[in-house]
Amino acid sequence: MNAGEGVPQLTGLWWGLGWAMVLFILYSTLAPARVVPDLHVSDKLEHATAFFAVTFWFGGLVARRRFWVLGSVMSAFGAAIEVAQGTMGLGRDMDIHDWYADSCGVLLALGILLTCVPRSRGSWLRGGREV
Repeated sequence: MNAGEGVPQLTGLWWGLGWAMVLFILYSTLAPARVVPDLHVSDKLEHATAFFAVTFWFGGLVARRRFWVLGSVMSAFGAAIEVAQGTMGLGRDMDIHDWYADSCGVLLALGILLTCVPRSRGSWLRGGREV
């Protein structure tokens, strides 16, 4: 069996888990402030970590040549969350510094993917096949 053989049959699962992460981020950032648990860490660290994780995950599913699209979409997602927080009136505040933290997480994930994942592998969660 070759490395990565059998992995493509799980592609739907990998994408589903990625979208579950997106939904978790969406809920945890847009739910009323009173129902979101306090993790006792910096809000900016929470933002950067969440966006690092979801970008790294999807980075394993898309081809390297599409990383710029992934980065743009993830950064726009962070900006959209901040706008939504500012307009919802549920005790959440729009904060451009949260978006900066989101974008730093995105850039860090893409930087690690670009420097640590061999170029010839394509997408690592798809067994080297590019999407």
